[in-house]
Amino acid sequence: MAGNPLRAGSDERGLAMRFLTSPYLAVTVAMLCWAGSTVVVRGLREEVPPLGLSFWRTMLGALIVLPFAWRPMIQQIHLIRRHFWIILLLSFLLIVGGNAVLFLSLQYTIAINVGVLNSFEPLIIIVAAWAIFRDRVTANQLAGVLVSLLGVFALIGRGDPRAILNLDFNVGDIMVLFAYISWALYAVYLRLAPRSLDQRVMLFLVLFLGALLLIPFYLIEWAVDRPMTFGLPSIAAIVGLAVFSSVAAIYLWNYSIRHLGPSLAGIFIHLIVAFTVVMAIVFLGEVFAWFHAVGVALIGAGIYLSVYRGRADGG
Repeated sequence: MAGNPLRAGSDERGLAMRFLTSPYLAVTVAMLCWAGSTVVVRGLREEVPPLGLSFWRTMLGALIVLPFAWRPMIQQIHLIRRHFWIILLLSFLLIVGGNAVLFLSLQYTIAINVGVLNSFEPLIIIVAAWAIFRDRVTANQLAGVLVSLLGVFALIGRGDPRAILNLDFNVGDIMVLFAYISWALYAVYLRLAPRSLDQRVMLFLVLFLGALLLIPFYLIEWAVDRPMTFGLPSIAAIVGLAVFSSVAAIYLWNYSIRHLGPSLAGIFIHLIVAFTVVMAIVFLGEVFAWFHAVGVALIGAGIYLSVYRGRADGG
């Protein structure tokens, strides 16, 4: 007896919808966007000042979201007033302490050092979540982080452990570490934001308040270091980062944290290094080698362990 075509079509649409709304897909796409932004900012460091770039891409991101957020923002103005200070804190942690400081650090350090420090971000999130909110940490979760960490080191060290030990760290790397701690605190404290607040409103407020908080640092950079010039490279970077790194990535990151929790979502941060390597092979002509396969496989295995742990525990 033939199956019901209407039932089959409905099942397919339901499966497609579950895939498109999956927090695992959301966090993966967010990491892809942030991997691309790291490459762009590092590549344009001589042409575009970091704080100017951070300010304009954040402000443009807020303006992009505004048409979708202003109606629900008016409807939820009392909720915003009641939780304004936690929203302001989240904005500072993500936009100023996280993104802007990371942009600034890329003026002083090399991408490989950023990758090494980035690899500890999932551990920082787990420790912060445990220390602040006593979130439970399981053996599988820690195992997943450590296996994935080995994959990151395999990629960064190009298969040679001595390459990691011989890295030369500098003041820029202290900034990177500060940025990742700020990112971790954002991921952990996001739970304090009201869940009933429309996510378009939340995204707009984080971006807009972050841009306002950046103004003093932007003006200091303009006066002391170098002004922002609006040539083709800077405009293209501002638009690209606003769309992909500000709007898309932050929305998807918030979505994944709310559904997976900060510790499980945090393990996917290792994908930034994996995606950066893949981009280098595809767009920059880097030759594929055995350590690329080993590194990406270990990162995937570590993420699988963490995801399996979450499902086994009912997460």
